[in-house]
Amino acid sequence: MLDFILSVFSTVFQMNMRDHHDIPFALPLVMAALMGFIIGFIILHFIGNEKKQGE
Repeated sequence: MLDFILSVFSTVFQMNMRDHHDIPFALPLVMAALMGFIIGFIILHFIGNEKKQGE
């Protein structure tokens, strides 16, 4: 599974994600922030919908 994820990211970013020398320094930080934003937005979206349905 890890090989599949690394191959997808390697294809998208056109860099070898298995080689830590080929990855830009801030890329893991940007990926973590982006995933946190997406997960947080989804959670807040569903909490907002539950509140509207309860009224």
